[in-house]
Amino acid sequence: MTGRDIICIIIAYLLGGICTGYYLIRFKTGQDIRELGSGGVGARNVGRILGKPGFIITLTGDALKGSIAILLARQFAIAEPVVSLVLVAVIAGHIWPLFLQFRGGRGIATAIGSYSAYSPELALILLVITLGMMIFRRGFILSGLSAFLLLPLVAWALKFPGYTVAALAGASVIILFAHRERLRKAFAEVAPQGEA
Repeated sequence: MTGRDIICIIIAYLLGGICTGYYLIRFKTGQDIRELGSGGVGARNVGRILGKPGFIITLTGDALKGSIAILLARQFAIAEPVVSLVLVAVIAGHIWPLFLQFRGGRGIATAIGSYSAYSPELALILLVITLGMMIFRRGFILSGLSAFLLLPLVAWALKFPGYTVAALAGASVIILFAHRERLRKAFAEVAPQGEA
C-alpha cells in the first residue's frame, strides 16, 4: 500500500465524519442533535426537528459524501482493492466521526451513496433484496439491515472480486453494530413471551 493509498483512506474517513445532520441542526438551532429526539444524527431525527426539508438535506448530504469518497479515490487512480477500503472508511467515519468524539450516525445513507458510486449493480441488488425482505418482515429498517447482511453473500455468489466481498462484509458488520440497540429492541418485540 502506497502513501497515496493511505491518504485516500484517511480522507474518506474524515469526509465520512462530516455528519450533515449534526452541522445542519447546529447551524439552524445552535443545538447538538445528539441531545435531541432519538439522539441520532441521521435524516430521520433531523426530520423530526426541521421537518421534510431537513430530512432531505441530511439524506442527500450523507449519501453524497459516500459517493464523493469513492469518486475521489478513483480520480486518484488508486487500485480497486484500496477503493474497497475507502468504501469501508467513509462509512466508519460517519459512524465514528473524529471531530464529534466518535458519536455519529448509523451509516445507512452514507453506505447507499458509496455503494452507488462503487458499483451501481450492487446498489440495485441492495434495493431489490430490501424490497424482497419487506415481504417477509415488517418495516423498512429491518429489511434494509437484512439486505446489508445478505449483500456480501450475493456478491460472492455473483463472483464479485474477493476484496469487494470483504469490503461489503466489513461495512455490514459496522452498520449492524451501529444499529445494535434497534436490533435488540426489534428482536425483543418478536420473541415469544414466557409463561407466567
